[in-house]
Amino acid sequence: MIKTLLKTGALALTLIAPMAEAREMRVSSFEPPQGFYSSKILQAWIDEINPKLSAGNAFRLYPGSILGAPPAQAELVKAGVADVALVVPTYTPGLFPMTGVVEIPGLVQSSAVGTDILNTLAEEGALEKEYADYKVIALFTTPSYRFFMTDAAAETPADLDNLKLRTPSKFGSELFGMVGASGVGIPAPQVYENLERGVVQGAVWVMDAYRTFRLNEVAPYITTAHFTASPMAVLMNKRAYDSLPDADKAVLDEMSGRATAEWIAGVVDSTDAEIEAAFRDDDNVTFVDLDAEAQAAWDAALTGAPAAWVAAQPDASQAELVLERATAVSAR
Repeated sequence: MIKTLLKTGALALTLIAPMAEAREMRVSSFEPPQGFYSSKILQAWIDEINPKLSAGNAFRLYPGSILGAPPAQAELVKAGVADVALVVPTYTPGLFPMTGVVEIPGLVQSSAVGTDILNTLAEEGALEKEYADYKVIALFTTPSYRFFMTDAAAETPADLDNLKLRTPSKFGSELFGMVGASGVGIPAPQVYENLERGVVQGAVWVMDAYRTFRLNEVAPYITTAHFTASPMAVLMNKRAYDSLPDADKAVLDEMSGRATAEWIAGVVDSTDAEIEAAFRDDDNVTFVDLDAEAQAAWDAALTGAPAAWVAAQPDASQAELVLERATAVSAR
């Protein structure tokens, strides 16, 4: 009789216990709604995952830095202001130090290569501390950056002497210093204006940004040097993930990790190639393709980059191991 009452009471408590509250989950992007990562990556991911979630649970895109500025994205997720965000790890120096290894010139030719590097490091535990506060949806990279110049093409390192260029990061500025240039930090939407006014004479960036921000109008010279690349991440608030029903967690797990990162890399690389092909047909844009001899001159000028990156890290011995592994993955 007592056992029956206990079972009945337990059943009643189960029936009246509050269900996990269904809610909208905020996905933050610093790009405008029509931006490449907002539309082709984040919104595409949202459109695929939402139908698989429990009734009432859904992700919604908040683009255009509605929730916070580009450098704030990682903190927005950690604080729960955003549930998910597109993060550029190098925008916040010190938070994701080992992730920045992909900035070293020559390691990343394509997003596929950079994505392989970061996911291999993550799977082997080298990035565990950096992302301990997050559910990682995807780690990937841009393709290698090209030079976009206003007045003349950058064919040799000497062509950058005493010029000011828009830098992608703190380490990017160090790289510019190795070739005699100075780095200037400029938010993406303001790059066009600063190129037009001559505040900077060029930028290193990718083709989707070249098209999105109409840089062909002010920087018609493109050099296809593999100068550097930027790491990218889609991160989720860990508490938000843990609060979801198990079925929704399983869906998120399925749509996270290497497979999702490789899908993103495929979209990134194919789009980069498509945009490049379109601009190569534009008579107002001049491409400079470096042959082996010309590329060797850039490589020689940047030969100190790996040591400079290691020296800048809080744990040099760990950085050496990460660099060694990243170099091996890049070469395979």
